[in-house]
Amino acid sequence: MKHSFLVLLLLVLSCNTSDTEKFVKKNNKNIEAVSSNEPLVELYNIDKEIIQNPKSPNVYLKRALYYQNKRDFSSALEDINRALSITPDVSFLKYHKAAILYELAVFKQDISLIDESKIYLDNCIKEDLEIIPPRLLRAKIFLFEKKTDEAMKLVNEVLKINQTVAEAYLIKGMIYHFLGNNKLASSSYQTAIEVDPNYYDAYIHMGLISENSTNYNSIDYYNSAIEIEPFNIEGHRNKGLYYHFKSNYVSARNSFEKIIKIDSNFEETYFNIGNTFLGQYEKEVSNDDYLDSAFFYFNRALQINPYYVQSIHNIGLCYEIKGKIDLAKKYYQQAINIDNEFLPSLNALNLLD
Repeated sequence: MKHSFLVLLLLVLSCNTSDTEKFVKKNNKNIEAVSSNEPLVELYNIDKEIIQNPKSPNVYLKRALYYQNKRDFSSALEDINRALSITPDVSFLKYHKAAILYELAVFKQDISLIDESKIYLDNCIKEDLEIIPPRLLRAKIFLFEKKTDEAMKLVNEVLKINQTVAEAYLIKGMIYHFLGNNKLASSSYQTAIEVDPNYYDAYIHMGLISENSTNYNSIDYYNSAIEIEPFNIEGHRNKGLYYHFKSNYVSARNSFEKIIKIDSNFEETYFNIGNTFLGQYEKEVSNDDYLDSAFFYFNRALQINPYYVQSIHNIGLCYEIKGKIDLAKKYYQQAINIDNEFLPSLNALNLLD
């Protein structure tokens, strides 16, 4: 009997780009760029700086960027708010708060956070009519809101100011991709790479758009991204998901395991590894070792995040495969208790009743 299983594919968030780094450096030379090719400054070192300089907004911004990169958006917001409480009228701090709010909004699909982000961005733009990073982020928000005409207008305004802004071409590609014009999207991403051959996000997006293309090889683009930023998990994750969808579960697992070496507390990685074992079980039904391994990794994800409904659901699925229906129902119901609109568990429970 075949069982369907859930694979989580998250949005690729384009944050901390080279243009943003230039913006930060221009406004404060003491802030280190956070999207370098080396691991971020360890948290305890940043904490030490805060103890030494408790009234400096720069150190709180540095820690906010650290948390943002780790997807701990609540902690990032706390620190950026601390920085703003010290110097409330600094444009680049407002910009970073808007960026954190935007990423959190996309992560949570929370429109109210988008509205707050827009307020900060609009203030930044009013304060400097030729400022670029807030305009680019505002364009992303328009795209998030499916307002493609407004997004494209802002991108074109940026390119009138400066034709060598790689991120503008990236966002242009994202707009075309959203509109279903993959040819123009690919062309825009390629232009972004021509402008900045080390533009990590452009390779990531080329990889994504190439997954169903016969003209490009997604893996080549993901490998290029990984070569540029080996400690950024997006390239490894997208590469792993690509291999998974191609049923190359061993290669997928190898990519996911590299993420653990970068961030051992990222629950999605353990969930994805569990899915590779479920995939192998689908191909080799008689091998219960794969199912046991899937159990292990789904439970490992729950140790990090007890409310991770996808892992809870898949534990239920494993029990269903084993014929332990009561336990399967228990876990499906547990997932529904956390998210009463989680369709995989709702459908599974209805089929078992």
